[in-house]
Amino acid sequence: MRATVEQAGPSRATSELRLQARPSELRLAREYAHAAAAAFGFDAERCYEVAFAVNEAVTNAIRHGRPDEQGHIHLSVLSDGDRLTLAVRDYGTFIASAVGRTPRSEGGRGFALMAGLMDTVQLYVSPGSTTVRLSKARV
Repeated sequence: MRATVEQAGPSRATSELRLQARPSELRLAREYAHAAAAAFGFDAERCYEVAFAVNEAVTNAIRHGRPDEQGHIHLSVLSDGDRLTLAVRDYGTFIASAVGRTPRSEGGRGFALMAGLMDTVQLYVSPGSTTVRLSKARV
């Protein structure tokens, strides 16, 4: 597992879902991620892991990010050989905040959770855009 923060843009998407930046859209994000993972050939457990990690990334985008001009955040599926990547993009600028975090703090554990479920978690930050890329390889 690895988690990185980079100053570059994501790869080209093979499909994309635009979600209203509302918690009510989380079910749709999970279903989309689960379906992409199943179509990629992952078993039920790995599909669940992908959907759960995407749920966390979309939750973060809704809570801490900013939607585009139409009120959307973007969830993309990228397939590259034996690796499935889902990218969650919002239009805010990520600001790291670890000050005052304790194991009992509410929130602040999302990236660790995503990293535990996926093979790779990458955070791409640019002015006016934040993208979290979640990747898992076939085994």
